[in-house]
Amino acid sequence: MMWERSPTPEESWSDVSGGNDNCEWPIKGIVGEEIRLDGTPRYEVRWGNWSRPDGSNTTWQSDIPDRPDLVNRWKRMQSRKRAALAENGLDMDVRWKDDTIHQRLTHQRSQGYEEKKQRRFSDLSTANWDEEVENAYKRLQERSVEDSGPQLRLILTRDIPSQLSSSVSSPRRGRPRLDISIPLSPQSGTSTSTAAHLQLPSTTPSSSEPRVIYSIQTLRSRLERAWTRAARDVMAVGVRIDRSIADENIPRDLSKFKYIERGYLFDDGLQQVFDVPRDVFTICDCFQCLDASRCSCQAISEILDSLQRKTYAYTKGLFTFNVPQGTEVIECNKFCGCGPRCQNRVAQQPRDVEIEIFDTKRCGWGARTLENVPKGKVVGTYTGKVIRREDVDAIPEEHYGYLFDLDGTEIKNEENLGNRYTVDSYSCGNWTRFVNHSCNPNMVVYSVVYDTIPDVNMPYVAFVARQDIAAA
Repeated sequence: MMWERSPTPEESWSDVSGGNDNCEWPIKGIVGEEIRLDGTPRYEVRWGNWSRPDGSNTTWQSDIPDRPDLVNRWKRMQSRKRAALAENGLDMDVRWKDDTIHQRLTHQRSQGYEEKKQRRFSDLSTANWDEEVENAYKRLQERSVEDSGPQLRLILTRDIPSQLSSSVSSPRRGRPRLDISIPLSPQSGTSTSTAAHLQLPSTTPSSSEPRVIYSIQTLRSRLERAWTRAARDVMAVGVRIDRSIADENIPRDLSKFKYIERGYLFDDGLQQVFDVPRDVFTICDCFQCLDASRCSCQAISEILDSLQRKTYAYTKGLFTFNVPQGTEVIECNKFCGCGPRCQNRVAQQPRDVEIEIFDTKRCGWGARTLENVPKGKVVGTYTGKVIRREDVDAIPEEHYGYLFDLDGTEIKNEENLGNRYTVDSYSCGNWTRFVNHSCNPNMVVYSVVYDTIPDVNMPYVAFVARQDIAAA
């Protein structure tokens, strides 16, 4: 059969020491994956205490029946990586040649092909929408519906036919919908409030055609939907905006604000500085990271217990406040052998606390939790665009209230080696940009590293509850 892979040669195990009494060797982990032409995977397994004469110690296995935990952990890790690829862009690199066509499915999987396709086709075709928009205006004119606010929009909403639902993702429960925002021109006569919701009946659709609903939606609700969608794209819970906030009280710049739940954007080539190669990371091969003194990635950590032994910054998922000032928390990174539920992966987990943005009436907008938060709970990280500290003076003055220096390890009045950076969340960021200063704060911050290495000086700033916080 064309492109069928030849059988893997039989390995010699009996003459190699290191196995147990049953001639079994321990598996250190899965390090690679291949998708065969029939769509089934096989895994590259790294063995402990066994190697070939040339020093290699991996084999390809179709299944690992006695270690399903390794397979499940690998699948979860790869799923997260592919989701991140789809979030960053929808481009695909097609680089295989005729003689490597058997690698096509493997190459597609590694680039998140299915995830990117899912996101790409969540936007339905806009064929014949010009006619629908024209009909929408006619319906509005017939009913003398006017626009009295500059932020008011006509939302053309299509209910998606059931046969398309499986290929369309939506943050809403129930039947997915696709919305297009159309500015309305002010007209004289009776006007509606910007907080109003108007639903106009359309003609009865046939079972094979999308049903069209015309409604007026506020800027507040559109921002809330966009921010929640961005949060849920990375598995975090939604972000609400208090319904008492009127459109006219929303700063105009927020309509162009890019919500980034996790990670950074970079300015002036800093992405290359942040993205260091794999061989620079300190990597652990733990199955479960239970002892920090034996966890390789903690070799550079400076967090010690009362007996001066290395320890983690978390206990049962909660911050223990045992991190000295000027010390970074080193979490397990994407190359470590432990799974996504490792006890040393906390700040990098998706946010599971629902947040609401509201008007404090005295200090501008603020953020509050909609559920009880226990002491030590990591609520989120500060996001935005990373810039060089020396470039801060060149940015507009209105940005100054949204700057966060990445100075968690810098010591005042002493020489601090390496470049220094600042995060600007004026134009992009997440809910933490709305957190207000307090002389008696209920949250504290610390520096945490997991996507890069400490020497880069671009840690994340994590917000953690310093006391039990009651729901608003």
